[in-house]
Order: sequence, then structure tokens, then C-alpha cells
Amino acid sequence: MSMRNDDTSLWEEVRNLCLVPSMPEYEVTSVSDALVRVIAQIGDVKLPDRVATAVEHGIFTFEEGSLLIGVASYSTDDEGSRIQRVLEHWLETNTDENRVGLALDHDTVPFRSRERRVEILTAIASRFPKFAEKCHRLMNAYKSA
Repeated sequence: MSMRNDDTSLWEEVRNLCLVPSMPEYEVTSVSDALVRVIAQIGDVKLPDRVATAVEHGIFTFEEGSLLIGVASYSTDDEGSRIQRVLEHWLETNTDENRVGLALDHDTVPFRSRERRVEILTAIASRFPKFAEKCHRLMNAYKSA
């Protein structure tokens, strides 16, 4: 996916505000504050794709991208449900390894329906063996959910 010109300056601002690579840990409040500003500009539904594209272009590491999406989920007025729907869509389409990895790298359980969760995560584990352990863990940890 191509990188939007205005995204480069936007993500540089986020990096300068709160993602200093020399820091051993990130200040979550600073990350959240920066993301609230980003969400006001681009919207929470667009944020995951824009972050994933920034990861693909080397602006953020995978870990930073995951952090940004995770913190954004807790920084929205709907407690991340719109972002969660985007992440679940990535899992359903099951075509982009980077996006699948980012979608799996959260503390939230994808899909409300256990049957749907098992169906999708089984397909992902088959297509991307490197995610198989994580998929099986998500399926087994929440058998009653």
C-alpha cells in the first residue's frame, strides 16, 4: 500500500512526541494523547490501515505499530470497537501477513462468536504457520466466550 505524503509528517510528529527509540519504555499517556490528535485528523477507522502502512514503510517497527493500534483502541469514544472491527476484517480477509500479525498482537479476543473465531483463526494458522501458536492460544483460552 502506498504511503500518503501527509502521513509521513503526521507519524514523525507522533514519533517525536512519544516514541523515542532510545527510551526503554513508552509513556502510554503521551502515546494516547498523540493518538487522540491523530484520530481527530484521520478518524479511528482509518488509523489501523495507516499505521500498518507506516510499519510496511519502515516508519514504525512492528512493535511500535502494535502499540499504536492497541493504545488507540483505548483512546476512542467507543472503547475501540470500530478499530476492533477493522482488525477483525483483516483477520477475515487473511491476505496481508503484516496486518494479520498486527491484528493478533492485542489483548482483545477477536469475534464475539466462538464458532467464527475458531473458523477464522484456524484458517490463519493454516495460511501463516508463524501465527499458529497465537491462534491456538486465542481459541483455547476463550472456549466459553
